[in-house]
Order: sequence, then structure tokens, then C-alpha cells
Amino acid sequence: MPTADEGSAGTILVCDGCGRSRRTSSTGPIAWDLLWLQADVAGWAGSDRPLGPHYCTTCVGNE
Repeated sequence: MPTADEGSAGTILVCDGCGRSRRTSSTGPIAWDLLWLQADVAGWAGSDRPLGPHYCTTCVGNE
């Protein structure tokens, strides 16, 4: 199970532009899909694959 720096388990999405992160406590096979769906609805852009690239709403607005 992945562990974040703060010690909490979950899945993390990191912006390739500025390093901003988004996380979910979900783990397992569908955790990434759930996190990406939430990020996409919130305005993040990029690849729907874990390797990215991914861009937060701030970086998308700066393009």
C-alpha cells in the first residue's frame, strides 16, 4: 500500500507544472481512476494515465 510523506496511505496526483498535489485515501485497482475523475471534474488537465503529464487548474490557466 502506498504511503505519503505524512504517513497516510492513499493515491496522489501531482501537477507537472507546479508540484501542487491532490490525494485520495482510496487504494487498490480503481483508486487512480477515482482520483483522476475527481481531478478532471475540478478542472485538471492532461493524460488520464498515472505517468502524466498532469496540470492543475492554476497551471492550465497559465497556458
